[in-house]
Amino acid sequence: MQMSPVTNMLDGLDPISLEEMDNVKLLNRVDTKYIIPVRSLHRLFDLLKNNYYILEIEGRRSFSYETTYFDTPDFRFYKDHHNNVSCRIKVRNRSYIESNLHFFEIKMKENFRTNKYREKLNSKNFELSEKYLEKIRSFYARDPLKSLTSTLMNTYTRITLVNKMKTERCTIDINLVFQDPENPVNTVPVSNIAIIELKQSDFTASDGIASSLRDRHVYPSSISKYALGLIRIHPELKHNFFKPLLLKLDKIQQQ
Repeated sequence: MQMSPVTNMLDGLDPISLEEMDNVKLLNRVDTKYIIPVRSLHRLFDLLKNNYYILEIEGRRSFSYETTYFDTPDFRFYKDHHNNVSCRIKVRNRSYIESNLHFFEIKMKENFRTNKYREKLNSKNFELSEKYLEKIRSFYARDPLKSLTSTLMNTYTRITLVNKMKTERCTIDINLVFQDPENPVNTVPVSNIAIIELKQSDFTASDGIASSLRDRHVYPSSISKYALGLIRIHPELKHNFFKPLLLKLDKIQQQ
């Protein structure tokens, strides 16, 4: 789906600036994810327009992201997720294209909570030096990490919402494309789906986005863009744990 129909859906929401949104960073939070068809977004925005702001920067309300993920050569971080290890991490560097901002990030999932470390980078060109490896080891003490390599790249378009009480953030990702860093011609688009990620200090489904989705019989899904991308790029990887998710995505895309 082209971006313009989605852009037209966003006009009914009041804007919030990046500076105003900084008060709702929620780096330590509960993340809840949902998957819906892109064509259903207009109904969701209609329900939310009186209670949510939309991030707007220089007149733009949707933004391009580029991410490179790092893992061990044997995909240990992916396997931790596949094996449902309770304490697991993702390592990535992320670029916000329109803002020309770049960050190194470690995202740790532990006991259903997400804690994110991020460090601003000077440029998009990033090398995983010993300094960053030491920081990663401080989050991943279970095994010594000698080296990491780039294992996946992805791009997508993100829309960010903030409730008007400024206690909840929501990101909506569309136009996903995955790429193998070792073989750039191996590129896999995942179209027609929107990944909604709700970020709260403590999860509640009594109001807001979670309530609106529940009323439409849309329930949380365990989805990781990293895991999904690796499976699409490397279908030979063991992915039994993710089969229900893949079936759900295939069903949405075929609708």
